Amino acid sequence: MTQTASALLSNPVFSLEALGPHAAGELDLSARPDAVLARLADIARGTAAESRVGRMDPVVARALLRKGAGLEPVPGGRALREWIAANAGSWHGILKPSVRDIPTTILELGGAAAEIAAASAMQDRETAQTKYDALMAAEGARLGIGTWHEYRTVYSTDAYVSVFDPSVRRDHHLGIDLFCDAGTALVLPMDGEVVDARIIDARLDYGGVLVLEHEFAEGRKFWSLWGHLSHASARAWKPGDRIAAGTTFCDMGDFEENGWWLPHLHFQLSAEKYPDFGMMPGVGEGAFLSIWTDLFPDPTPLIFK
Repeated sequence: MTQTASALLSNPVFSLEALGPHAAGELDLSARPDAVLARLADIARGTAAESRVGRMDPVVARALLRKGAGLEPVPGGRALREWIAANAGSWHGILKPSVRDIPTTILELGGAAAEIAAASAMQDRETAQTKYDALMAAEGARLGIGTWHEYRTVYSTDAYVSVFDPSVRRDHHLGIDLFCDAGTALVLPMDGEVVDARIIDARLDYGGVLVLEHEFAEGRKFWSLWGHLSHASARAWKPGDRIAAGTTFCDMGDFEENGWWLPHLHFQLSAEKYPDFGMMPGVGEGAFLSIWTDLFPDPTPLIFK
């Protein structure tokens, strides 16, 4: 297998999905993602793929290999999606008041509202806010929704070229965005344990961010990421803290502390626990929709059913 894998990896345009059937005999694809990637790096040593493999997200890499091998991309991913469907609408109280009581509109950040996203990406606060306010007034809305897996042209720099397939970009949103006023309170819909609480004080990053672990069935867990929060929200909690459902536990940050974006929440689910959630991508390749559905499932039905 190693010889075959090495041959595949010597091709600059190799596909991890194509490698999957060969990898299944050599790699333990049920092992932790970091262990799978470490073994893949051993196989890639000395090939044209060595530097690319070294830059790969281990969670995404294992999911692509598993899919290619005919396995569920993420162990438990299907069960999580089924749980989301069975609990549709149960997270409507994520905001106070409930999203059911707030006039809402879809912000097409890859289309009609792309100028808003572009102004934010340019850190042009005045233009972004002016265009956003005008759009919300025209729609009669107070809550804007940036949708899951939406294609966004704003992700256009070289930083978004895919390490998995250099012919494509990471330009599809992997969470949902809830745009509302800075300081808007967020309510935890389900018991959770804090696994990460940090401030990424850099422009065009998350600002205040929290990651929580939730158990949705006996022995089955998922993780929720809450990004673009106030700094006080991140400082209020530490890993290991338990937060009960119904707790008002964080709030949306303003430009100066949310990464210099329009005030909003980036909310994303993960079926896999990252060793460092700072690695978890917020945007991904459109070509990989089949693994995103399992790895970072759409949380929209939980909130808006």
